[in-house]
Amino acid sequence: MSDNFKKNLDLALANSKRLSNKILIDGKLISAKSSKKIKVINPSTGEQIGEAPQCDKNDVDTAVSSAETAFQKWKKIPARERGKMMTAAARKLEERKDEIETLLALDTGNALRTQAKPETAASIELIHMFAGLAGEIKGENYPPNIPNTIHYTTKDPIGVVCAIIPWNAPLFLTVAKIAPAIVAGNTVVLKTAEQAPFCALLVCEILQQELPPGVLNVISGYGEECGEPLITHEKVRKVTFTGSFSVGKIIAMKAAPKLCPVTLELGGKNPNIIMSDADLDIAIPGVIDGMRYTRQGQACTAGSRVYIHEKIYDEVLEGAVEKLSKLKMGNALDEKSDIGAIISEEQLKRTLYYMDIAKKNSSTKILHGGNQSKGGEYKDGFYYQPTLLSGLPVSSPVCQEEVFGPVACAIPFKSFDEVMKSANDTQFGLSAVLWTKDLSRALQFVDEIEAGFVQVNQCVAPRANVSYGGIKMSGLGKEYAFDSMMNHFTQSKTVLINRGKSNIDN
Repeated sequence: MSDNFKKNLDLALANSKRLSNKILIDGKLISAKSSKKIKVINPSTGEQIGEAPQCDKNDVDTAVSSAETAFQKWKKIPARERGKMMTAAARKLEERKDEIETLLALDTGNALRTQAKPETAASIELIHMFAGLAGEIKGENYPPNIPNTIHYTTKDPIGVVCAIIPWNAPLFLTVAKIAPAIVAGNTVVLKTAEQAPFCALLVCEILQQELPPGVLNVISGYGEECGEPLITHEKVRKVTFTGSFSVGKIIAMKAAPKLCPVTLELGGKNPNIIMSDADLDIAIPGVIDGMRYTRQGQACTAGSRVYIHEKIYDEVLEGAVEKLSKLKMGNALDEKSDIGAIISEEQLKRTLYYMDIAKKNSSTKILHGGNQSKGGEYKDGFYYQPTLLSGLPVSSPVCQEEVFGPVACAIPFKSFDEVMKSANDTQFGLSAVLWTKDLSRALQFVDEIEAGFVQVNQCVAPRANVSYGGIKMSGLGKEYAFDSMMNHFTQSKTVLINRGKSNIDN
């Protein structure tokens, strides 16, 4: 164990111990009312690193009450002042980024160098962006179409926001929900993912130091005991969720009776299409980046359906396998690791389930990976090799369903029309990528693809000021940009004022 590795581990474990069994209410870390606990496991080793409170309705009521009380004052603070507070909070995150990065890697199993550090930097950037846009929260003035009448609209905060995040990118997704909500004048109750609660709690603790008590509250727990009473609480007036389609559908139904608006960023089974004229120097690395192998494939935007034109099929696969063979998998806190561990044993079993389907198909070829890594440095951790398959029929569940693990399927095609039909033949519509030098074909792709986040000749992850969200069963609404703050976290009044006639003599 290197000195740097040990330093990272000690720092992360110290924070996990301090935050264990805590929630954030009214500006303070406290114990939950519920006595039940959830074990938190280090994915890299399988060892328990702490516990998260298994909150119930009583804790939800306490958190919402804190947020509701704070909202009455917070909404009256000028938007630019709210923005200044969030800027100051972002600077505090910068000062403690080493703590945040290491705890994020410990919590999620995502490699420190390739994932945790970039995610932390992107999260801080996102807060700065929303904070800087605070002064742009404003309504519109309209030319009067009624005599002697002033006509304008306002942009007002909604109230208490319920934010529910997943475990795969808990830091960035926390910020993506709470930063625009708070800057817009709302208060928040955040429910963390039970598998990775500590990094989100740490960030919120730091942010809350610059905010009035109760503006940002954090609880933890399972869906039925904690999530449902939070979503259905009468004082919660907005729900924003990132996670699976199945859970998102339930959330929408639970929020519907009180006509509560919801933002849903759900799953994807995304096409990564390489045309015969593609620049393979960027397209082959694009397969690796697009599959999000350095996040163990645990990304909604993972391009796990890799369509390759038959003319270059073998060449692309050979190049992709060569690059995959150079990636190092290991403990997330080791800065030599390119790839970390899958989040949990449950999620590892999901990958094994789909790989069992693939291996039972006689036409399947495992081009790289295909096995769970055990023993030695991988002992007791949840590791699975980055895997690239070929030969599976497009109708296979492995090609149709979201594995959310490091498994991609290579699929040959002959024509653009053929590949577009197959790419769109899915219930999902989150992201899509095309590699080509043909501008006309690229623009046709943009017109015809059924996806909300579309790229040509690159496959970057979503980031600050890039409006992101899916269509079809991949969600409702966009995030990460100014329009998301205005559309999802404000409500409008239309105002007509008849000025009448002056009673003052000239």
